[in-house]
Amino acid sequence: MYSFVYDDLVILFGPKRTTHMITLKKDGKFFTSNGVLMHNDIVAVNSGSVVKTDKRIPYTVFKPTYKDFVMNIKRKAQIIYPKDTAIMLMWGDVYPGLEILESGVGQGALSIALLRALAGNGNLVSYEIRDDFAEQAGNFISEFSGETANHKIVKGDIYDGFEGVYDRVFLDLAEPWNVVKFTKDGLKSGGIIVAYIPTILQVKTYVDTLKEAGHFTEIEIFENIKRPWKVDGLSVRPESWMYNHSAFIVSSRKISI
Repeated sequence: MYSFVYDDLVILFGPKRTTHMITLKKDGKFFTSNGVLMHNDIVAVNSGSVVKTDKRIPYTVFKPTYKDFVMNIKRKAQIIYPKDTAIMLMWGDVYPGLEILESGVGQGALSIALLRALAGNGNLVSYEIRDDFAEQAGNFISEFSGETANHKIVKGDIYDGFEGVYDRVFLDLAEPWNVVKFTKDGLKSGGIIVAYIPTILQVKTYVDTLKEAGHFTEIEIFENIKRPWKVDGLSVRPESWMYNHSAFIVSSRKISI
């Protein structure tokens, strides 16, 4: 059971499946079309409780999950969506104790997921060429994860190379093939590289580069499509929409040569 305190982030689920994420402040007020919610009322309850506006409209309040946070934060950069992040963590076989490299950081959504999987044991180094993205990602990560002593954001162009030797490499870049040559010495034998790539033409160039490098095997290329279903009494059917293409995911494993 989680009890709220001031400065906590909370997620509110209201009528008609509306959601709002707010930061709790002493004597704060959250104004909705259904009335006003008092922050003091939320602090007085636990995660999973129902609070009501001054118009007696109920809202359920929770401590935000990872998915809640990354999907409701105000974004200035594109994120990797949770449906894809989950697959990348599994295909990348991320667990505590690893040394991980990622680039670019963008908003930092993947960074948070990688840090949670490391659970404080192991290190994450994130390369980001844009100063504004590096700064906002650092703030974004700290807001959800707090202090992360095992995370370092490097402001630099990974196309010029990177320092260190890693167990895993994660890439979310326009030209990921420009990083492959550095993995000959920068990725451990048996290590895994996972790339998030928007278009199939980019995939073609990247996969060709992996093959030409001569030290990668088990190359997998796929999309992750999420199809929601509706179960409501006797109405059991797929929804009329789905989470379709967001990007291609390409994973590969390094071999000794």
